[in-house]
Amino acid sequence: MDDQEQALADDLYRAIQMYTTHDERGMQAKRYRVGISDLGYCSERTRRMLAQEDPDDSDMYLAFIGTALGDHFEKAVKKAYGSEVLIQPTCNLVLTSDTHTYEIPGHPDIVFPHKGMVLDGKTARGLSLAERNGADRQKRYQRHGYAKGLWQDGVFGDIPLEEILVGNVWMDRAGDDKRLHVELEPFSEDVIFEATEWLEEVILAFTSGEPARKEPPREVCEKTCGFFSTCRAYDSDVQGLLTDEVVLSAIAQYQEGQDLASVGRRLQEQAKAALEEIDGYAIVDGQRYQLRHTHINETVIPEQRRRGYDKISLKKV
Repeated sequence: MDDQEQALADDLYRAIQMYTTHDERGMQAKRYRVGISDLGYCSERTRRMLAQEDPDDSDMYLAFIGTALGDHFEKAVKKAYGSEVLIQPTCNLVLTSDTHTYEIPGHPDIVFPHKGMVLDGKTARGLSLAERNGADRQKRYQRHGYAKGLWQDGVFGDIPLEEILVGNVWMDRAGDDKRLHVELEPFSEDVIFEATEWLEEVILAFTSGEPARKEPPREVCEKTCGFFSTCRAYDSDVQGLLTDEVVLSAIAQYQEGQDLASVGRRLQEQAKAALEEIDGYAIVDGQRYQLRHTHINETVIPEQRRRGYDKISLKKV
């Protein structure tokens, strides 16, 4: 890009940041209000919100993509189901502990009142981690909290609370996985009890003026939280033992991918000998393939020589 193009790209990117920062969810955070979606994410972040601390600006590009994709998905669901579905209704969850009562607002993405079902949409880069791990604590608190708040508001009519289904639907924001992943479970009062205890701990830290637990992995905080510079930037645990289940699962998945890639390269090399100088079409297990060879000539650049080689191109037709 030249200077004019770069300047325009920068201005448009800033427009995305400003729009996302000032949307409804961003303004809720600026009003220092804790919503149902905050439950179970990070105790220290929630404590700082209650203390009316102002976070630094953080990059909202991924949030913008997720919100845009979610909005379009919700419109598609509304068009398909019509009056059978509610999109982003307002609900108020009442949590009661031994000593306090809390009223927490929320906006569930997709609600089927007559089916007794609540779905919250999520976007991710690929669906493999969602399929492997399912919902984390925050997502479970969130979807169960929505269900109870809607039930308390009378949205589900005569359907018993324990018969309501709660779940998440994941979409791949990169479009590599051209499908959706859904996870459903029955409503559980035990999850609400856990969420209430979690919030009680946050309130106790807030009222006592003590820091609360810093729960997401440090690298997640660095990318997503505006409090990072004053909260965890100088934590010494950067070289400590990683224990977060999602991080460990991602490491295992990454290693699995490396292993599969090694196996794949070995299988390709073993098959390559039998495919030398062969071109044409083939049908294998009902799938039609095109096979051809292309010779890549030797190239010479300063202080380096790349030998010529034969490249196999195999693709589904």
